[in-house]
Amino acid sequence: MDSDNIRLIKQELDAVNRMDADGMIAAIHPDYEFVPIMAALEGHVYRGADGVRQWIGEMQAHWEYFECWPERFYDLGDRVLAFGHWRARGRVSGVVVDGQPATWLAWVQDGQLRRWRTYTDRDEGLQAAGVTEQDLLDLPV
Repeated sequence: MDSDNIRLIKQELDAVNRMDADGMIAAIHPDYEFVPIMAALEGHVYRGADGVRQWIGEMQAHWEYFECWPERFYDLGDRVLAFGHWRARGRVSGVVVDGQPATWLAWVQDGQLRRWRTYTDRDEGLQAAGVTEQDLLDLPV
């Protein structure tokens, strides 16, 4: 059975896949900071509900679809780590990205998402979470 924190992350990823700003906003803390993969490459942080709406608008403008496919979740108490991949198709170019590794790290505060960051390098995500692959072996999946 999933923990409340894992259910929260699954809810958020589901809203991302639907490009549902209201669904994403329903799970966030008022001081939410969101660093999706493209923003991480550019050094950009989206903040709060307005940031979520901005990101959704940008994604819809540039991508025909953008889907997260999480495979494993780990509840670390005040953080959740998820491993999986994402796939997308560029709206103008038609370029398809499929199977791009993803590590999602979310910080939870007061039952809401306080911060979210996506990594394409699993080791970088593990380091940010303050855990190793070995540490995760003792946690339920």
